[in-house]
Amino acid sequence: MSENIHCPVESDPAWSWLALSLISGIGYKKTRILIEQLGSLQELLNTKPETLTDHFQITPKLASLIANAKQSHSFLIEKRILGESSGVRLFCPDSANYPRRLLQISTPPSVLYWQGSLQSAESPALAFVGSRGCTAYGKQQTRRLVKELAQYVPEMIIVSGLAKGIDTVAHDTALENGLKTIAVLAGGLQHIYPPENKGLAKEIIKNGALVSEFPLGVKPLARNFPIRNRVISGLSVGIVVTEARKKSGAKITAAFALEQNREVFALPGRVDSSASAGTNSLIARQHAKLICCAEDILEELSLLSSASGQLTLTPDSVSGSKKLNPLDLGEKHCLILKALNDGIEEIDAIHAQTGLEMNFLLATLLELELTGTVENIGGQVYRLVVELELPAE
Repeated sequence: MSENIHCPVESDPAWSWLALSLISGIGYKKTRILIEQLGSLQELLNTKPETLTDHFQITPKLASLIANAKQSHSFLIEKRILGESSGVRLFCPDSANYPRRLLQISTPPSVLYWQGSLQSAESPALAFVGSRGCTAYGKQQTRRLVKELAQYVPEMIIVSGLAKGIDTVAHDTALENGLKTIAVLAGGLQHIYPPENKGLAKEIIKNGALVSEFPLGVKPLARNFPIRNRVISGLSVGIVVTEARKKSGAKITAAFALEQNREVFALPGRVDSSASAGTNSLIARQHAKLICCAEDILEELSLLSSASGQLTLTPDSVSGSKKLNPLDLGEKHCLILKALNDGIEEIDAIHAQTGLEMNFLLATLLELELTGTVENIGGQVYRLVVELELPAE
């Protein structure tokens, strides 16, 4: 299929699904029930409002909206915008290229906006989810797992949500290691969020796809993220939670995955680290299988080939940089770095953990920022961007 022109022809059922999807009060399930009762999608759109009201328990207002779906202002505007959007395809559940895995879930999107290469139905897809404010540990382990997956299964597709933190690391590492990656957005394809990932989004389009069920101009509102999460898990054979706090949205994705009969994997973290409280909870409640390496995932999914051979990753190639011995920077610097490594990232918590005077602590964190050792992610929250070489206890 050509990568340059993607608007459906007038007779494509995607247009009809789009028109119905823009109506409040009729989702995928109701649409599918009405199609089954009336015989076809076109019959549904051609049915008189009074017939829908009298025979199918549809309110007069909703019946009128269904009958006029293809003449509605919102549909005509969306159709025009889609026709002007370069590289965007529109798929519906009746489209040949609609992802088959999504059809297995209870509420698949009525339409999918797809920008980039198509997903092969035969290629395994694995979702990576976790905290936006991840620690150095979360970054390192996500990189390691994706790199291992690339060596074992080069056709693997990495699915995530383009958010800060674990999502960004998963997409980046996939691209760096020759894997295709799919980013599922919580808004329309015209609104890349966060804005600093616009460059990453362009690279994903070249080596994967951006996907959304929301109209092109919809902004990424908070209520859309849980809706988006069911698509992340639905596109995948399983999800991997590499680092998540107690109230992380990654746990919502895990819940969707369980409901969709997908495998859920979680990487354990320190028991006293708030950054790993969510992952540890998933494991403790037996909502996720504990993993330590890619081989654990692939064995569970029956994707591990005997011909894969042994991995040859070195510690430095996993982290992407040489390890830093915090003792080389002095005792007080060491206290700060060890606190960050343990998942303590808020300035007040670092202050309480280290016992250092606040002015000295702020000055030292600034110094560590300037040397590229830590990163201020906003709101006086810090995280490591290097791996520490800690002495054995």
